[in-house]
Amino acid sequence: MPLHDHPNMSVFFRLVYGGLDYVGYDKIEEKFKYNKFSENEYAELLGTKHIIQAKKTKQMKIKPDNMLYVRPSTNNMHQFIATENSCFFDICLPNYTSDTCLRKITYFKETGVIDTSLKGGLTELAYYTTPPVMPANFKVTDVPYKGYYN
Repeated sequence: MPLHDHPNMSVFFRLVYGGLDYVGYDKIEEKFKYNKFSENEYAELLGTKHIIQAKKTKQMKIKPDNMLYVRPSTNNMHQFIATENSCFFDICLPNYTSDTCLRKITYFKETGVIDTSLKGGLTELAYYTTPPVMPANFKVTDVPYKGYYN
Protein backbone atom coordinates (compact mmCIF):
# COMPACT_ATOMS: atom_id res chain seq x y z
CA MET A 1 0.00 0.00 0.00
CA PRO A 2 1.68 3.25 -1.09
CA LEU A 3 2.32 6.17 1.24
CA HIS A 4 -1.07 7.68 2.12
CA ASP A 5 -2.80 9.54 4.93
CA HIS A 6 -5.90 9.21 7.11
CA PRO A 7 -6.85 12.87 7.67
CA ASN A 8 -8.95 13.56 10.78
CA MET A 9 -9.48 9.83 11.32
CA SER A 10 -8.60 7.11 13.77
CA VAL A 11 -7.76 3.70 12.33
CA PHE A 12 -7.47 0.34 14.04
CA PHE A 13 -5.27 -1.99 11.97
CA ARG A 14 -4.66 -5.72 12.39
CA LEU A 15 -2.56 -8.00 10.23
CA VAL A 16 -4.54 -11.23 9.79
CA TYR A 17 -1.73 -13.19 8.14
CA GLY A 18 1.48 -12.62 6.20
CA GLY A 19 4.18 -10.06 6.78
CA LEU A 20 4.50 -6.34 6.06
CA ASP A 21 7.26 -3.76 6.24
CA TYR A 22 5.73 -0.62 7.76
CA VAL A 23 6.90 3.00 7.72
CA GLY A 24 4.88 5.68 9.56
CA TYR A 25 5.11 9.46 9.38
CA ASP A 26 3.67 12.47 11.21
CA LYS A 27 2.94 15.68 9.32
CA ILE A 28 4.70 18.67 10.94
CA GLU A 29 2.54 21.72 10.17
CA GLU A 30 -0.89 21.78 11.81
CA LYS A 31 -2.53 23.01 8.60
CA PHE A 32 -1.49 19.79 6.86
CA LYS A 33 -2.03 17.51 9.89
CA TYR A 34 -5.75 18.30 9.88
CA ASN A 35 -6.26 19.30 6.20
CA LYS A 36 -7.21 22.83 7.23
CA PHE A 37 -7.68 24.17 3.73
CA SER A 38 -10.43 24.76 1.18
CA GLU A 39 -11.33 22.43 -1.68
CA ASN A 40 -9.68 24.88 -4.11
CA GLU A 41 -6.48 24.95 -2.06
CA TYR A 42 -6.52 21.12 -1.87
CA ALA A 43 -6.82 20.93 -5.67
CA GLU A 44 -3.88 23.33 -5.97
CA LEU A 45 -1.77 21.25 -3.54
CA LEU A 46 -2.41 18.17 -5.68
CA GLY A 47 -1.92 19.98 -8.97
CA THR A 48 1.43 21.50 -7.97
CA LYS A 49 2.56 18.37 -6.07
CA HIS A 50 3.12 20.62 -3.06
CA ILE A 51 5.95 19.60 -0.72
CA ILE A 52 5.31 19.19 3.01
CA GLN A 53 7.56 18.14 5.86
CA ALA A 54 6.94 15.00 7.89
CA LYS A 55 8.80 13.18 10.63
CA LYS A 56 9.43 9.48 10.16
CA THR A 57 7.99 8.00 13.37
CA LYS A 58 8.01 4.23 12.98
CA GLN A 59 9.74 1.65 10.88
CA MET A 60 8.97 -1.96 11.71
CA LYS A 61 8.12 -5.41 10.47
CA ILE A 62 4.48 -6.27 11.14
CA LYS A 63 3.68 -9.88 11.99
CA PRO A 64 0.29 -11.63 12.25
CA ASP A 65 -1.91 -10.50 15.13
CA ASN A 66 0.00 -7.18 15.42
CA MET A 67 -2.32 -4.25 15.95
CA LEU A 68 -1.64 -0.62 15.11
CA TYR A 69 -3.60 2.44 16.08
CA VAL A 70 -3.51 5.57 13.90
CA ARG A 71 -4.73 8.79 15.50
CA PRO A 72 -5.68 12.00 13.68
CA SER A 73 -2.26 13.55 14.38
CA THR A 74 0.00 10.55 15.18
CA ASN A 75 1.21 7.94 12.68
CA ASN A 76 -1.41 9.42 10.37
CA MET A 77 0.58 8.69 7.21
CA HIS A 78 2.07 5.33 6.40
CA GLN A 79 3.01 2.78 3.78
CA PHE A 80 3.10 -1.01 3.79
CA ILE A 81 5.22 -3.30 1.64
CA ALA A 82 4.18 -6.95 1.65
CA THR A 83 7.05 -9.36 2.32
CA GLU A 84 4.75 -12.31 1.59
CA ASN A 85 1.07 -12.90 0.74
CA SER A 86 -0.75 -10.88 3.37
CA CYS A 87 -4.17 -9.77 4.52
CA PHE A 88 -4.97 -6.92 6.88
CA PHE A 89 -8.13 -5.49 8.36
CA ASP A 90 -8.77 -1.76 8.96
CA ILE A 91 -11.52 -0.05 10.88
CA CYS A 92 -11.59 3.66 9.96
CA LEU A 93 -13.52 6.10 12.18
CA PRO A 94 -15.01 8.12 10.62
CA ASN A 95 -14.59 6.70 7.13
CA TYR A 96 -13.05 8.50 4.15
CA THR A 97 -15.32 10.83 2.21
CA SER A 98 -15.01 12.47 -1.18
CA ASP A 99 -17.39 15.26 -0.12
CA THR A 100 -14.73 17.29 1.67
CA CYS A 101 -10.94 17.45 1.76
CA LEU A 102 -11.12 16.98 5.55
CA ARG A 103 -11.20 13.17 5.05
CA LYS A 104 -10.06 12.50 1.47
CA ILE A 105 -7.32 9.92 1.02
CA THR A 106 -4.18 11.48 -0.41
CA TYR A 107 -1.10 9.70 -1.71
CA PHE A 108 2.40 11.07 -1.24
CA LYS A 109 5.88 10.49 -2.67
CA GLU A 110 8.99 10.82 -0.54
CA THR A 111 11.29 13.41 -2.17
CA GLY A 112 14.18 13.19 0.28
CA VAL A 113 15.40 13.36 3.86
CA ILE A 114 16.28 16.92 4.84
CA ASP A 115 17.34 16.59 8.49
CA THR A 116 18.75 13.47 10.12
CA SER A 117 19.32 15.09 13.54
CA LEU A 118 15.76 14.19 14.61
CA LYS A 119 15.02 10.62 15.62
CA GLY A 120 13.70 9.07 12.42
CA GLY A 121 14.63 12.17 10.42
CA LEU A 122 12.66 15.00 8.86
CA THR A 123 11.50 14.10 5.36
CA GLU A 124 9.99 16.03 2.47
CA LEU A 125 6.87 14.51 0.92
CA ALA A 126 5.08 15.62 -2.23
CA TYR A 127 1.33 15.46 -2.71
CA TYR A 128 0.79 12.82 -5.37
CA THR A 129 -2.49 12.54 -7.21
CA THR A 130 -2.09 9.16 -8.83
CA PRO A 131 -3.74 6.36 -6.86
CA PRO A 132 -1.94 3.02 -6.86
CA VAL A 133 -2.13 0.82 -9.92
CA MET A 134 -2.38 -2.88 -9.27
CA PRO A 135 0.30 -4.98 -10.96
CA ALA A 136 -0.73 -6.69 -14.19
CA ASN A 137 -0.62 -10.12 -12.53
CA PHE A 138 -2.57 -9.02 -9.43
CA LYS A 139 -5.59 -11.15 -8.58
CA VAL A 140 -7.76 -11.69 -5.56
CA THR A 141 -8.07 -15.29 -4.43
CA ASP A 142 -10.32 -16.72 -1.75
CA VAL A 143 -8.25 -18.50 0.90
CA PRO A 144 -9.32 -20.40 4.01
CA TYR A 145 -9.34 -18.45 7.25
CA LYS A 146 -6.08 -19.12 9.12
CA GLY A 147 -7.01 -17.70 12.51
CA TYR A 148 -9.06 -18.90 15.39
CA TYR A 149 -12.11 -17.67 17.21
CA ASN A 150 -12.73 -18.03 20.94
